[in-house]
Amino acid sequence: MKIAWGISGAGHLLVESVEVVERLKKKHEIKVFLSSAGEEVARIYGVLERIGDFPLVRESRQGHAFPSCGSFNLGKYDLFVISPATSNTVAKIRLGISDSLLSCCASQALKTKVPLVVVPTDSKPVVETKGPNGDVFKLYPRKVDLDHIRALKEEGVIVLEHPYEVEKILKRFL
Repeated sequence: MKIAWGISGAGHLLVESVEVVERLKKKHEIKVFLSSAGEEVARIYGVLERIGDFPLVRESRQGHAFPSCGSFNLGKYDLFVISPATSNTVAKIRLGISDSLLSCCASQALKTKVPLVVVPTDSKPVVETKGPNGDVFKLYPRKVDLDHIRALKEEGVIVLEHPYEVEKILKRFL
């Protein structure tokens, strides 16, 4: 299976997402799509080097037209996963705003019937997470963030709470 994996600028679930990508590369062809913020956060959390081992599309090197998003139109991917997905990325996808690498790729995936899997960072009323220094803290997503997630589910986007669930969901597409 050919999987495009998007990483947005969130620390929550980032390390776990990279772990899943590393496991999946044993059986699947994976290309990582890295937002500019995702690149910064991956560096902060110490996983940028691990991501660099994959074929990589960096938003910082794409230009404003995001030409790599056209690969979805050409049928080069069987699945698009965005994990972790920030509330900003989720909102853009829900509202049809395609002004970033990940939101543009999601739009093209949806328009060409490539299944979209999103693992949002703000998936429930209280989210416990770790900072890059290991300190644990709680986040309280806003109602609008949770509404965007509900709307994406209604549109057929597969929304998961944790990147480890991606491995289970792949069985649907094999």
